[in-house]
Amino acid sequence: MSKSRILNGAEASRRHGVLAGTYAAAIMHADPLADAAVEALHPFHGRWWPMVLKALEQGIAAVPDAPQELAALLASLPPEPKPEDREKMERGSAAVARAGESAGLVLQCASLTIDYWSPPAMKPLLMTGSLQQQTIHRLAQTNAWWIELHRPGGLRAGQDGYKTTLHVRLIHAFVRRMARGSGAWDRAAWGEPINQGDLFFQVVGFSKLMIDSLQRMGYWFTAEEKEGYFLFWRHTAALLGVEKALLPYVNENDCGRYWDLWMLTNPEPDADGIALAATTLEAVAGVGNPSAPMRRFQLWMLRGATYWLLGWEVGQKLKIPWTQAGHILPLVYKPAVRISEAFAKLRGVDRGQAAARAIAKLARGNAALGVVPVGTHVVSAPERLEALAKYKPGTPAP
Repeated sequence: MSKSRILNGAEASRRHGVLAGTYAAAIMHADPLADAAVEALHPFHGRWWPMVLKALEQGIAAVPDAPQELAALLASLPPEPKPEDREKMERGSAAVARAGESAGLVLQCASLTIDYWSPPAMKPLLMTGSLQQQTIHRLAQTNAWWIELHRPGGLRAGQDGYKTTLHVRLIHAFVRRMARGSGAWDRAAWGEPINQGDLFFQVVGFSKLMIDSLQRMGYWFTAEEKEGYFLFWRHTAALLGVEKALLPYVNENDCGRYWDLWMLTNPEPDADGIALAATTLEAVAGVGNPSAPMRRFQLWMLRGATYWLLGWEVGQKLKIPWTQAGHILPLVYKPAVRISEAFAKLRGVDRGQAAARAIAKLARGNAALGVVPVGTHVVSAPERLEALAKYKPGTPAP
């Protein structure tokens, strides 16, 4: 266990019992199968992803030079869900996806922004330098992955959502490989790079935080839809490489407990996290190159939305300037959504069809950014650690 990473350990154990110990251990766990596959794939350089794609689409036998480590990874991928579970997953995914641009707002102001809370969790991406230098690329890439996942049937084997999720998992392994080999990674203080504990928290951000935020905005979900959405993310988590011991916790109650545990035990934001929160909101406000007044208005709204969705403490600790939009949005946004929801229910609008339309609209908007390749190759493997010098130990004084 990484003692220096875990704060308030006694209180965490009192509140959450076994889960606290499970989380503390998970910080020191990575993804051995993906790490071994990446070590074997690294010599193939730019050919590694086409090789993986071919193996996925045609079977490992169709790739004679595929390393055995890749075969082992593919053999370990989760089996297709039972038909009744698949149906629940599709309903849950459609119920969330129909929110369209509202779901996009949650991604930008909550699901991604909360990652900046924990300095140790942010270290791998900070080392790559990609967050500071290409913020809008990161947002567009994450949006593209989310969109592909939430297309009707997007998580089925053979679909781009499924393939892209595996691609994200392998990119995580490439980043881990670079961080470990840099000489700058402090495992005792930070745990493993992109470890199981932090990866699971990202799943919480995409599932529990998404549903809670959309409900705060005025959207309603049946108990069955919520159960289906957690099943959807349990399957996605398994594909992402979340270890089997953590998968049963992908449910509404335990994800809520995990949120409390992660916030309780992680250090509060440092200067890097604060800077990234500001950069992210400013980048989103500038999408589409709006006029200066419109950019200022959008930034005002995004800052308020962050307070609304993540709460006062998170906004203050990330030093996001408070705006009155934090008061105004609940008064305006929520009633508008509830009226829209009521009319949709009266008209008998099918949520699956609404989801398909919303996802298509999001995809067009994301494509307009012009920074995301078409298909499954939406996340780029870093070629080097741009910000390494900041973390590498200095030469001892003579």
